[in-house]
Amino acid sequence: MKTNCLSCKYYKIKDTQSGLCRMEALTSGNREAKKPKVDAEDHCEKWINCGQTYYIRLGWIKSNSPEAEKE
Repeated sequence: MKTNCLSCKYYKIKDTQSGLCRMEALTSGNREAKKPKVDAEDHCEKWINCGQTYYIRLGWIKSNSPEAEKE
């Protein structure tokens, strides 16, 4: 598994290419903390493996991609 945002515990998917980094909000407990927009292929030193959620995200991306809509 790659150590990118898509496979990180703190990543919240928004569309097929990007999402939000919830690291500040989850580690501080402050729901109002900033949640910067990141690309799925970005990475940082705060990465934590999300486990099975990675494969769920991949399935969601595949089902919402433009190629899937043509079928």
